[in-house]
Amino acid sequence: MTEPETAPSKTDSSFDNDASEAEYIDDKSKRDPFFAFIPQVANWGGTIVKNEVGVASKGIAAFPSWSRDFLGETFTYYKANPRILFDEIISGFTVAIMQVPESIAFSFVAGVPPLSGLQATFWMALITGIFGGKPGMISGAAGALAVVVTKLTADDGPLKDNTMAERLNVLYMTMFICGAMQILMAWLRLAKVVRLIPETGLIGFMNGLAIIIFMAQLPAFQYCDAQPLFIECTLDERKWLTFQNNTGELILSLVHVVICMLIMKFFPKVPKVGKWIPASLVSLLVGTFIEHIIFRQGFDIATRTVEETAPISGSLPMFDWPSVPSGGNVWTVIIEYAATLAVIGGVESVLTLQACNEITDTVPKISDSNQELFAQGLANLVCGLFRAMGGDAMIGQSTINIMNGARHRVSSTMSGVFMLLFIVALSGFIALLPISTLTGVLFMVVLSTFQYKTFVILRYGRLSDSIAILLVTLIAVFLNLAVGIAVGIIFSALVHAWDSGSHVEADIAIKQMLINGEECEVKYVHVRGAIFFSSTRKFVNLFNVASDPDVIILDLKDALVIDHSAVAAIQGISHRFAQADKRVLLTNVAAKCHGRLHRTGDHAALGNQLSNTIEDIESNIKKVGSGETHHSNSGLVDEHQVGQTLQNLQLFQAPIDSAEHSVEMLVEKQGPVTIHDKEA
Repeated sequence: MTEPETAPSKTDSSFDNDASEAEYIDDKSKRDPFFAFIPQVANWGGTIVKNEVGVASKGIAAFPSWSRDFLGETFTYYKANPRILFDEIISGFTVAIMQVPESIAFSFVAGVPPLSGLQATFWMALITGIFGGKPGMISGAAGALAVVVTKLTADDGPLKDNTMAERLNVLYMTMFICGAMQILMAWLRLAKVVRLIPETGLIGFMNGLAIIIFMAQLPAFQYCDAQPLFIECTLDERKWLTFQNNTGELILSLVHVVICMLIMKFFPKVPKVGKWIPASLVSLLVGTFIEHIIFRQGFDIATRTVEETAPISGSLPMFDWPSVPSGGNVWTVIIEYAATLAVIGGVESVLTLQACNEITDTVPKISDSNQELFAQGLANLVCGLFRAMGGDAMIGQSTINIMNGARHRVSSTMSGVFMLLFIVALSGFIALLPISTLTGVLFMVVLSTFQYKTFVILRYGRLSDSIAILLVTLIAVFLNLAVGIAVGIIFSALVHAWDSGSHVEADIAIKQMLINGEECEVKYVHVRGAIFFSSTRKFVNLFNVASDPDVIILDLKDALVIDHSAVAAIQGISHRFAQADKRVLLTNVAAKCHGRLHRTGDHAALGNQLSNTIEDIESNIKKVGSGETHHSNSGLVDEHQVGQTLQNLQLFQAPIDSAEHSVEMLVEKQGPVTIHDKEA
């Protein structure tokens, strides 16, 4: 039953509970049967499913005509604007070049063949470019997922008893289920849940991600002679490079890293050229030249390359249903990691979309976030069927693409097409890349990912914020990124609940009032704030059964009854006063508070507390705890009787989603607005 939206209005001279409160109790004198919620929930769920099926069927039916119109309009638009098409293609080509080294590097972080990471970038960029919620946003093999995937492929991970081929099959099935989960999350409109993540949680997430990526680069300073390929070596067979036994190789590896980082730091500052050629590509070219021309031919010393680490061959993606090994806890591991990857990928993708909206000054839409979540899920699902490691949105490449002027789907889609061409044509060159140079690229990613404002917050910020950042960072590093985010949300919510619990205040006065026509001395308690589990103790301490008068007036005009703890606190106070032959009366109870008191409270006692006529007949109010006397002035308006309370304003009663939808519809109806400065 729909609850009333506004509280009863009061006159200037009395606190009467008008007839609406009594009618409210009379109309709801009986609760619904206990199990009545089962058919109600079933009907609610069936209605949602029916509506969603109707929307999906209409979308499928309209897709042929929509796609025909869309392609026709797109062709007409770019025919009239060839320069925009050229800029989009060039931007997509630039981003694809930048993604090559990162995709290979993240492949080694994840412990999968480089081809798996490159093909993941192809599928992610192509599918999200077409179906994503933000034109121009780039997706691909990303570090946030790679650091989780590496646990599935590691020799000391949950699949340590399986062969590498079996672990990869488990990974691809995990990505397939991860994609299905993200599609389900989009269908349930869960993108808006990201707003619950506090800023401290995001800082801890980014710091943890940076530390994990850094730790994943340490195997670049290891070697193995027991197997032909480094990736085939177990942890026991791998050995660290040392200055005593491997002086030359270790020094050259460090030289690769330093040169790569210097190029990525300073090359973008080179006039003209630095803006058009990606610094990461230049660092790879220079590193390859130094390795094969100077180190190997000049000094006869070599460092490990991609072809000596993992197999790579240029070929088109091939469909391959993952063959999951039987036995053990394989499916438990698949579901656990699929859920973790779905949450991490979804969070990072929605946050990247929000960042892109800020760059382009676009009005954010929840529907765009859910559409992006659907596209990410579809791309990861396809990755699992084509032996690709999966991925999510990449904020670095997305920022560069948009800052290059890309505003349409051509750029992000073409980045995937160019990536496929690179896989087929450049696999031979990729095999020559030094691992240490790729490590240098990812070290720069680490430096750009870490949030240096952490140190400012730790030094000058609030203690709870510092604890939240450290807590999320440590849990992300030593346990799991998704668990770290969840703990950050819970910790921040508890801190907020603790703080809010201390903000309950009350104006207390002993005064003469008429209760149902009988003059009584009452304790008038005007409560301000939210009454819930964290504030009930402070609320209860406002009363003293032994010393308080026989009648207590509890004015809830500026208070909110949030949960059952608040209901229980009010009932407990009423019960203790009733045992002492004293009464607790309620006045100015808002509609929502009525509902909470009604659903789980004592109906008879609640009716007696609300169905009373209360009138203030005294002009002098004696404040409890002070000897001062406040003289009322009939020329002034009583502050307790002015207007509606904040909690009953329609602005705060309206659902958030409806408000967002109204803003979106208004923007679409109004269209773009251009403002000209006449004085300019």
